[in-house]
Order: sequence, then C-alpha cells, then structure tokens
Amino acid sequence: MVSREEVLRRVIQERIRQDSKWGFPQRNTPMEWVSILTEEVGEFATAMNDALLGKHADSNLTKALEEVIQVAAVAISIVEHLDGGLGSATMSEDK
Repeated sequence: MVSREEVLRRVIQERIRQDSKWGFPQRNTPMEWVSILTEEVGEFATAMNDALLGKHADSNLTKALEEVIQVAAVAISIVEHLDGGLGSATMSEDK
C-alpha cells in the first residue's frame, strides 16, 4: 500500500499539470464541473474494466491508477473553485 503522503503528492502534481494545461482559475459552471468529473470517473471505470474484465484483461492497474489520480485532482479543483467563489455561477443558481 502506498502512503497517504505519496497519494497526495501525486494528486498535487496532477493539479499542477491541469493548471498548466487549462489555466487557473477556470470559469466553469457547477454543471460543467459535474461533466468534467463524470468524464474522468468514466475513464477510471474503463481502465478498471480493461484491466480486470474480459478476455484481454491483464490485471495491470497502472492506467486505472493514473485515471483515479485525475479524478481526485479534478475533485480538488472543484472545491477550490466553488468553495473559493471562483466559479462563474453559484451552487444555488443551478438548483
């Protein structure tokens, strides 16, 4: 098992990569954040399925681990933006 500190280091490294790619701050609406996170979760699920199910499964979780780090990094970005007031819309506007 990997340490929590190592996991957080990887997630922070991914957040830095995302900021470099997409810029900071981002002006996504809350629903756009849901779409971004859902897309990342879908990539994680696909990677898990590829590794563990079907006739071509190889039990290699490397891609799944990369994807779940991205899921965690996007979740952190959502908190940074929505809780910090950086979103282009507030949570109450989307209800």
